[in-house]
Amino acid sequence: MRGFTHYISGLAAVTFFPSLVADLRMGILVPVIAAAAAYFPDFVDFKFGKFFARRDYEIDPAPWDEKKHYAPKLVKIKDLSEKNRYQFFAIEGVVEEILTKGSGTMSYEVFDEKGNVETVMEEYNTIVFTLSDGTGKITVEAFGDDYEIFEEEFGQIEEGKKMLVFGYVDIDPDGSLRFIVSDAPHPQGIADTIADAIEKAYEEGEKIVKIHNIRLPGDVYRRFWVHLDPPRREVRVEMGPIVTPGGVAIGGEPPEYRKFGIARVNVPFIKTYPKPTRIDSFSGPEIAFRRTKHQGKTVVKDRFLPWHHGFSHSMTMGVIIGIFVFLFAKLFGYSHATDLALASMIGQWLHVFEDQLGFMGSNLFPPITKDVIPGFKLGESGSGLTNFSTAWLMIALMIWNFNRFTDPRPIPIGDAKLLLYLIWPSMIGFGIAIAKSFKLRKEIAKLMDYYTNLEAFEELEEVGGI
Repeated sequence: MRGFTHYISGLAAVTFFPSLVADLRMGILVPVIAAAAAYFPDFVDFKFGKFFARRDYEIDPAPWDEKKHYAPKLVKIKDLSEKNRYQFFAIEGVVEEILTKGSGTMSYEVFDEKGNVETVMEEYNTIVFTLSDGTGKITVEAFGDDYEIFEEEFGQIEEGKKMLVFGYVDIDPDGSLRFIVSDAPHPQGIADTIADAIEKAYEEGEKIVKIHNIRLPGDVYRRFWVHLDPPRREVRVEMGPIVTPGGVAIGGEPPEYRKFGIARVNVPFIKTYPKPTRIDSFSGPEIAFRRTKHQGKTVVKDRFLPWHHGFSHSMTMGVIIGIFVFLFAKLFGYSHATDLALASMIGQWLHVFEDQLGFMGSNLFPPITKDVIPGFKLGESGSGLTNFSTAWLMIALMIWNFNRFTDPRPIPIGDAKLLLYLIWPSMIGFGIAIAKSFKLRKEIAKLMDYYTNLEAFEELEEVGGI
């Protein structure tokens, strides 16, 4: 749920205590602490936990320019190395020598919606030349659709011509660097790093991967997806279109020959989050890969945003918050410390319950429980329907409580009837969400059967496929 929804829920919890309602009427705002307690779990996670979390791998497919804060970063040729393979950069220099110009045939793999692979052969035009910037020189190649755009941008390429070129770094068979003209990084680098993290987690216990987004000039972003495919023992990364901060695609789909990156994984792993991970306008997620037991076998499983929905999102934390608020209120002589503590605890619990309506779930009763209890899957955290329904319900409860605790009552209707009048839009919203969730649960169940299927992996082991 959104932070506003949680905050409103904390205020609603306050209105169930007549003493706190009376204080609010007198302009005493101390009860608002309960609303802050309801927002507290996300505040801790996003303002502190996110920045102090351990990261074993940093995947930055398109490093930002330090001054402009977007990609591609303008670099000197001498600063490029094998470590930059597949990363997206800009280089500026002078054409030193035209090596080849002509046409050829290339083959590449494309995928359908089910992940099936098809190999495509395609004719293409190409140009290869060396570019020097005074610090070094590098071989530059443009081919396929990128060649057409390159030729349109620069026209006739001649020795001595100065140009600013965008592209990604690759490595030739002899170990020398090559700069491939493109408008995006190649997804293979992302796939390779994630596959390596999974294998290292199997050996060492846990590895956490931070995946940075790709921010481009004009405050737009390059979207890409990370697909974990356990039965195929693959990590697939798909490079997508350019999108606005709101997620609206505005074009820029990459050509098929550099749209996918595939990396094989040589250890058993399962996927617990029911969808591919999408990276675009947000800062990019962290994914923890942890060694665990599944169906009696040692596997690696993923945990999306490992610093989120931890102890801060537990019922245990709610009790701690209640105790802390009680002591704080007593220390400062607040006369309704017990009610404020209970309201704060309930507000935090409402936050936890509301988040359980989504996908991620939480470990609700640590240290008694050790693992995450999956969410109810009524909708994603940003779902307009569930956020609206929850916020409306909480506002309705506030109106209902203020009416109950006012004499004479501003709305002269019985409590049950008034509550029914107030909450019906919320109930309709939740009803729609629940109805949709039945279909969604079936789809997710099929996905999870696939994502946690170890039989295919075992078959590969038996025939020597691993």
